[in-house]
Amino acid sequence: MSNNILSAGVARADITPPLGFRMQGAMRRVEGAEGIESNLLATALVITDNNNKIAILDCDLIGFDLPLAKEIRQKIGQAIGTKLTNVLLGATHTHNGPCTGRNGLGGSHDVPVRDGEIEALDTYIENLVRQLVGVTVIANSDLQPVRVGAGSDEANVAINREEIDPEDSSILVGRNPDGITDRSVDVLRIDTIDGVPLAVIVGYAAHPVVMGYFQYLYSQDYPGTVRSIVEKATNATCLFLTGAAGNQACWSFLQSNWEEQERMGGRIAGAAIKAFYGIETRPHKEIRKRGQSLSLIALYHKEFHDGPTHQLFKTAHSTATVKLQPLPSQEEIEAQLAEATALLDKYIAAGEGTEKTVPQQLEVRWAKGVLDMVKKGDTEHTLEYPIAGYRIDDFVLLSIPGEPFVEIQIGVKQLSKSKHTMFAGYANGILGYIPVEKTVKQGGMSVSSAVRTYNIPAPPTETAADDVIAAFGKVLSELGV
Repeated sequence: MSNNILSAGVARADITPPLGFRMQGAMRRVEGAEGIESNLLATALVITDNNNKIAILDCDLIGFDLPLAKEIRQKIGQAIGTKLTNVLLGATHTHNGPCTGRNGLGGSHDVPVRDGEIEALDTYIENLVRQLVGVTVIANSDLQPVRVGAGSDEANVAINREEIDPEDSSILVGRNPDGITDRSVDVLRIDTIDGVPLAVIVGYAAHPVVMGYFQYLYSQDYPGTVRSIVEKATNATCLFLTGAAGNQACWSFLQSNWEEQERMGGRIAGAAIKAFYGIETRPHKEIRKRGQSLSLIALYHKEFHDGPTHQLFKTAHSTATVKLQPLPSQEEIEAQLAEATALLDKYIAAGEGTEKTVPQQLEVRWAKGVLDMVKKGDTEHTLEYPIAGYRIDDFVLLSIPGEPFVEIQIGVKQLSKSKHTMFAGYANGILGYIPVEKTVKQGGMSVSSAVRTYNIPAPPTETAADDVIAAFGKVLSELGV
């Protein structure tokens, strides 16, 4: 065996916050959490050889703002002796956890509704940073020689969620059976040198929003079901990475029935388990022997042999730049601000609840910010997305912050020459949607209300998805695939 041995370690921490925090992802739901359906978890996997070390984290959170993500990645890198760019800080994007995307996700920092809410959340986040660094250090302290292998299967769970209303052609967040999806369940299996399962990464592109507006329990949503079932079946610690789910829902979406969460996650887990058991990580060759038992029989068996743990372990990173549409004229944005303010005043005067006033406050905040930019002549904007790629032999894992549309994932997979490519959205931060040209033209939540929620001055241009795919092309080229 080569002296350059691949090693890995895995660890998990409970990151459930105290009750009372509002749960993110639905602006109308600002009441605090009343209980716990499933504890929120953070799982860290460290993979290293003599030349490289990466850390992959799976957190049951909606996402991190970019400065917070950078801080956590820097501290993890310093703690385990690797570069910031070699840390993938993943978030499942469950909508039933606290807001860890500050000033840009419609949370406590944007519109506080209770005294002390911001201070309490900041205290939780400070402790969360320590927990994430700590759990990665534990994983790094328990390294052992490993081999890896990849595979995939399919689960008919994802559904394109850009539904066109037949009555007025408006774009709804619903079900579009004719829309594009990627139902592949991608799996990376990590075994000890003797073939004993140690960890498994499962990737799937669908919004973890099976459970809806009218429940107030912290929950992992369907990724927790996937992890639980996969772990019971394989004895490997499971990490879940949500793929390019910007325009992807589950068939069961915004439900009040917890069984639907189990149903969706169970189907994905089943495909993951099938793929897992199709992967053999140990070096071997198939031996055929001829035998006889009344009939002539061809007997086949695996003959295992020593060999290197891997041939290649590389990392690459870059920046994908997304251009935003030009800002409106001062007259136009002043009119929008006046209209938004008048509607907010109307809600307040009528004694409307926070389900109406809080989203409207976000509209007013956004319009004020855009007006300030226009007055300064600051009318051209871009968003910068840090992207990364990690390659072990014929497997590549690619990551990007934000909510990319699934066409980006499909396009990047088609561009990749690697045998197995896994794609992670919501990684290393959350920075708005990255829609495709069709959506930019036809409209919908991702280029309208979500722009206000994320406090982005304007929607992306029609070339956004293509520009991101091209940026990933450079990362793939650097990785040699």
